[in-house]
Amino acid sequence: MSKKYWNHVVVGLLILGDAVAYILALQLTAGDPIKVFLAPWMLAFTACLGLSLVLSGRFTPEGTISRVDEAVQVARSILVLTVGIILVGIVFELHLPLGPRGFIKLGFFFGIISVPYRWIFRSVQKYLFRYNLGTQRTLIVGVNRRSRDVHRQIMSHPKLGYDLLGFIDTVPSSASESLGPVVGDLKSLPDLIQDLEVDEVIITLEKPEHESLLELISTINGQPIEIKILPDMYEAVTGLAKTEHIYGLPLVRINPEFITQFQAFVKRVIDIYVSGIGLLLSAPLMLVIAILVRLTSPGPAIFTQERLGCRGKRFTIHKFRTMVEDAEQRTGPVWAQADDPRITLFGRLLRRVRLDELPQLWNVLKGDMSLVGPRPERPHFVEWLVDEFPYYYRRLLVRPGITGWAQVRGNYDSSIEDVRRKLKDDFFYIENLSIRLDLKILLMTVWVVLRGKGH
Repeated sequence: MSKKYWNHVVVGLLILGDAVAYILALQLTAGDPIKVFLAPWMLAFTACLGLSLVLSGRFTPEGTISRVDEAVQVARSILVLTVGIILVGIVFELHLPLGPRGFIKLGFFFGIISVPYRWIFRSVQKYLFRYNLGTQRTLIVGVNRRSRDVHRQIMSHPKLGYDLLGFIDTVPSSASESLGPVVGDLKSLPDLIQDLEVDEVIITLEKPEHESLLELISTINGQPIEIKILPDMYEAVTGLAKTEHIYGLPLVRINPEFITQFQAFVKRVIDIYVSGIGLLLSAPLMLVIAILVRLTSPGPAIFTQERLGCRGKRFTIHKFRTMVEDAEQRTGPVWAQADDPRITLFGRLLRRVRLDELPQLWNVLKGDMSLVGPRPERPHFVEWLVDEFPYYYRRLLVRPGITGWAQVRGNYDSSIEDVRRKLKDDFFYIENLSIRLDLKILLMTVWVVLRGKGH
C-alpha cells in the first residue's frame, strides 16, 4: 500500500471515529438528537469543534505523535468550546438548543468516547509499524559513531515508525563501519531519493564534515522529503528548526511541509477576506494618499517593482512611492537606509505608519503575496544572497508577506549582519508557520505602527 493512500485511510478513519463519537454523544444527551443537531447554533458549535481539532493537528496521519498529548489537546478543544458556547448563550441571552448542563454532558460524552478511540487507534498504528505500514522510508547520511547510535535506536524501537533503507557514505574508507547497507554516496543521493521513494533523511555528519552541511541540505531540500539533523550533543539551532528526540538522541527537524493543507486553505481564505475588505475600506484613504504623493514630489503615485515570490515566481509589487523619482538611476539596486536622502518628506511619514504598503493588498488578493510572510526581495539581491547564504532559498518556499516576524522585530538591511539576523527571524517564522503565529504577527504589526516604529 502506498504511503499516500495509507495516509488517506488513516485520516478517513479518524474523521469517521470522531463523527460516530459525536453522534453517540448527541444521542446520550438530547431527546431528539436530529432536531438539536440541525439547530443553527448547534451547527455552529459542531463546525467550531471540528475546526478546532483540525487546526490543532488532531487529524494528522502520523502515528508517531504522543497519545497523551493528543488526549490533552482533544480534551482542551472540547472544554474551551463548551465553556465558550455556554458563556455566549448567557451573555447574549441566546436560545440555544441545549442548556449549560446539556452542553457539559455533550462535551463529556464526546470526550469519553473520542479519546479512548483515538488512543486505541494510535496504538494500532504504532503496532503496524512492525509491518512497515505507515512508516517513514529513511536514509541515514553518514557512516560513523553518530550514525551508529541513530541506527541502534531505530532498530531497537520499531514504534518510532522508521523503515531504514540504508546509509549514505560521505567518507569512502568508513564503509566497513556500517551496521547496514551502504546504498550510495552524496553524489547519488538526489537520484536515490527518487528511486527508493524516500520520505526522510537523517544527517549524522562529524565535525570535519560540517562545512558541507549547507551544501548537502541545499541538494536535498529540492525534494519533497523531511530532513533531520543530529546536532553536536544537545545543541539545537534555537529558533531555526523544530527539535525532537529518538530516546535521548536529539534531532533538529527541517520540515518541508511548513503548514498543513487545511491550514494553508484557511490562511488563503483569511488573506482574500482581509485584503478584499481592506481594499474597499481603505479606498478613500488611498486616493488621498495618492494625491498627496503627487503634490509633494514629481512622479507617479504608485511605485512598481519586480520581486520574487513563492518558489521563485516573479511578480510586480505595488506600493505608494516614498522616494524621489528614478531613485536608483545613479546608484543601481541598493537597499534603503533609515536616513536615506532619497526618501521624500511625505514618504518618510508614510513609511513610519506603513501606509506605503497599502497597495500590496492587491498583491495579496491576487495571490502573489500573503498578509504575513517574509518580505519579497528583488531578483538582483536574491542572486547575490543565494551565493552568500546557500540556505537562503528556503525563504522562497513560502508566499511572501506584507509584514512578517523579521519586520516586527527589526529595521533596515544596512549590513550583511542585518541580513543574517533577518534570515534567522524569517526561518523561525517558516519553521513555526501557523495561523496562530500569523495572528500574533498581525497584532504586533498594529502595535509597531501605533508606536510609529514602521519603516
